[in-house]
Amino acid sequence: MKKTFAFKSGAMLLSLSMLSMALVGCGSNNNEKATNPQGSTNNAVIDDPTQLNATVKIWDWDEAFQQGMIAEFNKVYPNIKIEATVVNTTDYLQKLQSGIASGSDVPDIILGESAYRGRLFDLNILDNLGNAPYNLDASTIVEYVVPFVSDNNGNIVAVDQTLTPAGFAYRRDLAKQYWGTDDPAELEQMLATWDQFIEKGIELKEKSNDSVLMLPGVGDAFIALRGQNTDSYVNGSEVDLTSKLQQPLERLFEMRDAGILGKLELWSPAWSSSMSKGEYMFYPMAPWGAKWHISANDPDGSGRWGLVKAPERGFVRGGTAIGIYKDSKVKEAAWEFVKFAYLSDEGSLYNFQTFGNMTSSKAFYENHADAIEAPGPFDEFFGGQNLAKYFMDNIVPDMTGEPQSKYDSVLDAVFNTLYPLWTKDSSITADAALEKFKEEFKNKASDATVK
Repeated sequence: MKKTFAFKSGAMLLSLSMLSMALVGCGSNNNEKATNPQGSTNNAVIDDPTQLNATVKIWDWDEAFQQGMIAEFNKVYPNIKIEATVVNTTDYLQKLQSGIASGSDVPDIILGESAYRGRLFDLNILDNLGNAPYNLDASTIVEYVVPFVSDNNGNIVAVDQTLTPAGFAYRRDLAKQYWGTDDPAELEQMLATWDQFIEKGIELKEKSNDSVLMLPGVGDAFIALRGQNTDSYVNGSEVDLTSKLQQPLERLFEMRDAGILGKLELWSPAWSSSMSKGEYMFYPMAPWGAKWHISANDPDGSGRWGLVKAPERGFVRGGTAIGIYKDSKVKEAAWEFVKFAYLSDEGSLYNFQTFGNMTSSKAFYENHADAIEAPGPFDEFFGGQNLAKYFMDNIVPDMTGEPQSKYDSVLDAVFNTLYPLWTKDSSITADAALEKFKEEFKNKASDATVK
């Protein structure tokens, strides 16, 4: 059942927090026109944007975020009413496309969860935020994010809800027991390359008599390996899976054949429960994972976790793009909310301290270094490590962005279908896996030329 909520005021929450999240978007063509006190339309130049008068519609699955952020927004913009409708991520894109096709209700602000972001951008329904009335300057955004919020013409059509750099959460107790240290800096040096990662994985396997492995399964390893290859693999309808997947698959099968990966499937009950058992050293983790994965599945594990950069460099895990519907009648008002919630210092500080979301605005990290330095709610759980600072200082700097494509979701779907077979059948080689991948990809994307 559709649930709609709108808020005009609310008290600011000040509990310091970091690293919580659930990550995902939309826009509308039947809103009232925004006017200033003199009654001019929202296409006019407004001297004081805080006096805009409009109703802006947004679809989001994170009700708690909207409840809090709208109240904060209305302290500054009292005449902009935000109507937020809860839409499940699994229904979002279909509901959006149906609304556009029928000419019915479409939101002004549109979200694109990572699983379908490329497909959303390909619909060509989001405004170019580099143009008026937005005039977003790409140089003000953390560099690696820009490709993730750009369409295939290079236009920035969204901003990120939060940074989602990823490294490896690790078991401090196991690292100390088998490698003699649980210090993130020492582990970074010890695991600087994937060759070293495999060597230490073999050592761990032998020292523990096969009771502790590096990662729970093939899926966990692939998240990092595939995420580190950010080269574009799509040119129109030509999809170069060989350049995208050959190297990651070769590494993946090297790990599998070395016996350092478990046999668990991502998101399975066994995978979730394994975090409290001490059977695996590492789990891929973005900022939101501290709350939603590690602490949730190992509630008694405070102090026995740490965060370390993956071998060679970081990678992205998850994320949500926030764009504005190109046919919206209230673009200026919609942009004021997007700016406030996801880019402004005020909104970003509230967002970070309340929800743990980390803005992509560079200025925030310059103006609010104190917030990043301050203890976060999951730092103690991670052995006193400052997680926000580690992400920003150790993982983000060497990350690169990946151009988005409508074929990204096809790639993910094919992988999810095939990887359990790679675990069960050790006779499957990396080359055979790649060929099967191409075959299944063609079946799901008949319009693509795959090589």
